[in-house]
Amino acid sequence: METAEKICKRFHSYLLSGEYTGKITSITGEKLDIGTSFGTVSVLNAGALQPFSCSVSGIQPFTAMELQTGMDVLLDRKGIAIPDADFSVDVTLAEDVDLSIECMVNLFLPVDISIRARYIHRIIERCSASEDLSLLVIAPDSADELQRIKWSIQELSAAFFEQDLDHIEKAAGKCSGFGSGVVPASDALLCGYMACFSCLSYALGRSRDTVLGMTRAAASGAAANTNENGAAALLQAGEGIVREDVFQMLRSLFSDIPYTSLSAWGNRTAKGANGVNILVGISIALHDLYLKNAL
Repeated sequence: METAEKICKRFHSYLLSGEYTGKITSITGEKLDIGTSFGTVSVLNAGALQPFSCSVSGIQPFTAMELQTGMDVLLDRKGIAIPDADFSVDVTLAEDVDLSIECMVNLFLPVDISIRARYIHRIIERCSASEDLSLLVIAPDSADELQRIKWSIQELSAAFFEQDLDHIEKAAGKCSGFGSGVVPASDALLCGYMACFSCLSYALGRSRDTVLGMTRAAASGAAANTNENGAAALLQAGEGIVREDVFQMLRSLFSDIPYTSLSAWGNRTAKGANGVNILVGISIALHDLYLKNAL
């Protein structure tokens, strides 16, 4: 039996409220994905805590165990069990980590927000690669193949600025499903975009209902135009739930926390799965929805 060190608070609340069954859907050395009636959940042995996941340490890669896709999984208040592989994770002593943006306290727009935005921009420049969407920030007019997604994102920003839910849903659908990867690149960008919009909105004093209404509309439209993994990530982002490194980076961005912390969390985000694309979405949202109108 393995013991979870951390668990997403929202995920834990599901486990505490009932018993569920699921099946293993994906196995990598660092991540075990399980399909359940309430979505995909994960067991991690490396990297940042993710929405609907728990983390364990000190175990061998999941690919080296007797685990196979399709195996039955049992989930309850005690944790996760895979009887056919004699594998289980005890979550009863795990630290609950709230990954919901709405739980951030004292968010505000610091007077140096434009300087903080430049830190994110520099991280994108430093960590950019040919397969990501960094050119949308670094050189938005230079890549012909990105012009369609560029114009679609601009339409989305206009819809968010107008707070038009129908327009948001339709525009988000034009932005998703673009790029390679388990989660398409543009889906990760949209996750960062929605997360930044949420933080910006709470810093400006908007209500939870207003914010979630808009992000849920975007997630719904985008999820309908991508693959299963992209849809899952988008729907979580629509509920305002992000992985731990992104959570801490955004908390540093919308505060007076020292630049060193902002850079540290930004670099950790960039090094994670689809991290540069998430940062691109954050950078675009901050520019389109606030900075360009504040100048």
